[in-house]
Amino acid sequence: MIRKYKEIWIPIFCFIVITILLLINQILPIDLWIYEKISILIKEPLTQILKIFTLFGEPKTIAILSFVWIIYLQRKNKKEIKPFLLLLIISIIFIILLKTIFGRERPDILRLIPIDGYSFPSGHSIISVAFYGYLATYLVERKIQKKIIFPLCFILIIGIGFSRIYLGVHYFSDVLAGYSLGALAMGITNLLRRKDTIL
Repeated sequence: MIRKYKEIWIPIFCFIVITILLLINQILPIDLWIYEKISILIKEPLTQILKIFTLFGEPKTIAILSFVWIIYLQRKNKKEIKPFLLLLIISIIFIILLKTIFGRERPDILRLIPIDGYSFPSGHSIISVAFYGYLATYLVERKIQKKIIFPLCFILIIGIGFSRIYLGVHYFSDVLAGYSLGALAMGITNLLRRKDTIL
């Protein structure tokens, strides 16, 4: 049973551990230590490169790419549209609901881009794992540009998460929590697909 649902319980376990450390005020020293190490790297042209990476996790970018992907699915695999939309909905719910619940303020350090809203968890990290992770899985399973798509999506996911810390808008723990929730969104979607419930 545990192995069967590992795509659900592993990200849940990771998120719970991070959340507990956050609530008992034990994770901030780790966050600050990691940012201190990353801040040493701050200089051009790396800053501009990471600003580009972070754009790939912006809501507008994901919305445009999702629209293009739905058009593709409409022509190639209509039954995959519902799971894809469900994945996006779950991710958005995680972002809005959990940011509101935790209300963690963003880092008050060197911030390289303007931004509002709460910090925990990282919405960019959630959506990057959910969207690009889904995209990689879908295409690789169908042996479509496997040698290009998977490494590209992996680089995007890692790059987006790293960029959020580097640019001073998220803590390391925000990104880790976001990765966990993005994986959970994928796990829930895959589980419902296998169960053939609403999908």
